[in-house]
Amino acid sequence: MTNFPLIELSGTPQEIGFAHGKLLKGRIKKTLAFYKTIFKKEDKIILQQAAHFQKVIIKTFPQYAEEIEAIAEGAELDPLWIYALNARTEILSFGTQECTVAYFKEGAILGENWDWAESLESLAILFKIKRLDGHTILMMTEPGIIGKIGLNSAGIGVTLNLLECPAKLDGVPIHVLLRAILDCSSLSEAQSVILCAPDGKASNVLIADASGNSLDIEFAGKDLFMLNPQESIFVHTNHYLSTSFSKKENLASSHARYDRALALSKKLSGKKIAEMKQLLLDQENQELPICRPYLPSLYTTSIGTICSMIMDLRKKELQITKGSPLKHKFEKISL
Repeated sequence: MTNFPLIELSGTPQEIGFAHGKLLKGRIKKTLAFYKTIFKKEDKIILQQAAHFQKVIIKTFPQYAEEIEAIAEGAELDPLWIYALNARTEILSFGTQECTVAYFKEGAILGENWDWAESLESLAILFKIKRLDGHTILMMTEPGIIGKIGLNSAGIGVTLNLLECPAKLDGVPIHVLLRAILDCSSLSEAQSVILCAPDGKASNVLIADASGNSLDIEFAGKDLFMLNPQESIFVHTNHYLSTSFSKKENLASSHARYDRALALSKKLSGKKIAEMKQLLLDQENQELPICRPYLPSLYTTSIGTICSMIMDLRKKELQITKGSPLKHKFEKISL
């Protein structure tokens, strides 16, 4: 039994979505209420934007549109509000300097600190989703949102960093794309999926497999930069490594976390879960640490490390903390 709520879903997209919506009706409404406060837009404007993303998702990934509509049915909400949740990053359209990620090539270990609003710590959820063909996903996400950070039964794992660039964010929402990646059985399949929906995002996605292969993709509006990490330990935070859209002074936390993670990586073997914990929990830079305490924010009441996740892609196991890893123990969940 895990302290992190774990919901198991299976079946068709409609069945998965309806169960999601019905089981998490209250959490979905609380999550939506939170985002409505930080969207800082009238409801009619949010719904207009959601209608645009509805069309984009239906055109590119109709199976996920079906799942989203079913979530709305189960939660007894207008489907446009669930589309808005799934496009929350694009509707917010600002970089919040969320998250530090790392991949250990030799150990096939993928890790992330999810840094975001304290209000969501009590709402975050784990899903184990089994398709009709047996393909299974284990992921952490927000109620009502169909994709985020996790791994699957093919040994594919994915993480996310938000980035900031001066571009219109009107493509397939990044959280929907994350789900599409988790539904893939190989890195090459994931790359093909990404190329079907490459633009209209400002995020970094790190995908890795159990064989020590990885692919890092930086989305920058209509541009896409594919990195093929050769390092034994690869790290990423919230600034572009392939280009420079944002000024360094505006991304002090991102650069500080990246520099520290890079320095740490040179001292680690990249083979052990314990070393990933050492990296993610680091607070050497007390002012701008990798593992972040909750602090007041311009965007919401406070932002910090909500949880840490470590994926052993060979064993197909996820270790996760319910809250800051500085205060809570890691719990292990297997696929």
